[in-house]
Amino acid sequence: MSAIFLMLCLITPLDQAGDSLDDVSESPTTLSSGVELWVNKDDAVYYQGDRLKVFFKTGRDCYVAVYDLEVGGEKSRLFPSDKGDGWVEAGKVYELPAASAEYDYEINGPEGIETIVLLASKDRLPESGSDHNEDLSIIKKSVEIYVKEPEPARLRIISTPKKCRIYIEDASTGDEEYIGRAPRTLVLKPGEYLVKIKKLGYQTLTRRIRLEPNEHRRVFVKLWED
Repeated sequence: MSAIFLMLCLITPLDQAGDSLDDVSESPTTLSSGVELWVNKDDAVYYQGDRLKVFFKTGRDCYVAVYDLEVGGEKSRLFPSDKGDGWVEAGKVYELPAASAEYDYEINGPEGIETIVLLASKDRLPESGSDHNEDLSIIKKSVEIYVKEPEPARLRIISTPKKCRIYIEDASTGDEEYIGRAPRTLVLKPGEYLVKIKKLGYQTLTRRIRLEPNEHRRVFVKLWED
């Protein structure tokens, strides 16, 4: 998804299930009255690095399929897994990914609107893009989530002695970059960093810093001679 699936092997591309979710109507039936779909943020606004949780429940035992329509147009099936049949119990709240799962849905995509779609049927696992006859009642529920780019953070580093070299390591990737000499103001995306301050003849100082969106922070560091 614009959410990164940390275990992609459990996600089925929508192309294998059909081409379009728009063909399914949201006609009211006895099944639809008990179908609920929601996410873990009330305002449904997500920034890069946020974790997405999807929840659903139904008013009766039935088959359910949950799909993700990403900002860039890619489509994936979130539920059931390749080995699941999609059968769910009435009144039970289902969580995606499950609490026992060893992966998360992490938002890491372009700004835009992403849509989570649930299809429910009492007869069989619903597949998007399939032809539906009068004997098959498919219920559709959807939730839009809003993916936004976080505001950058500003980090001001002032050192004693002056003109110490500044290195920044992204804690999530391990990538390290030489930034320049202190004093210096850095504009960084929100996240966790290792800041290393170096100068010939002095002990290197390393500090772990977590920056929030639109945060402005000033850091004073002092190096001691070797």
